Amino acid sequence: MSIQLFLFLICFISSQATWAQSPDGPEAITVYLTQEQALQKAFPKADTIWAQVWTPTPAQRKKVERRLGWRLSESSFEIFQARKKEQHLGYAVVTEQIGLYKPITFMVKVDTEGKNDGVWIMVYRESRGAEVKRQRFLTQYKGKMPTSPIRLNRDIIGVTGATLSVRALNGGVKRILTAIDVAYFQNQ
Repeated sequence: MSIQLFLFLICFISSQATWAQSPDGPEAITVYLTQEQALQKAFPKADTIWAQVWTPTPAQRKKVERRLGWRLSESSFEIFQARKKEQHLGYAVVTEQIGLYKPITFMVKVDTEGKNDGVWIMVYRESRGAEVKRQRFLTQYKGKMPTSPIRLNRDIIGVTGATLSVRALNGGVKRILTAIDVAYFQNQ
């Protein structure tokens, strides 16, 4: 093989490696949990789990958006609920938020009092910032309510190199807590 062909191949391979890491290149998808696995984590003691689609009325939608301070992108929410015998165990929603470039898929569980009872990263698509999947970080959301600020460096300590992923999770958790509050707790 000639030296020119060898150098060409080295340059070509290194340019392909750089391209594969660019935000416009192929996705680096990491699946941590399937929907079934996430539901099992959210409701480990459940006898029955079911899904219900909640489509907010225009008044409910306006209430959610006013409390959040931004518009909802979804027209409805698939809300999972669970029971053990006659005891209601809470609500869970699988949602997505854009991190830096790609969506992060995660599940938010809300207890029967309207407080956050857990967050699990299901699919992470970014090349950096996957540290947000660690329970050490995610436990910060436990006990948060729809009225909690859920803001970076106020009540949520960020992760170095994952600022946009943290902000995405903050927004998603706040959105789900508020939507479930309006759907199930405002009429009580």
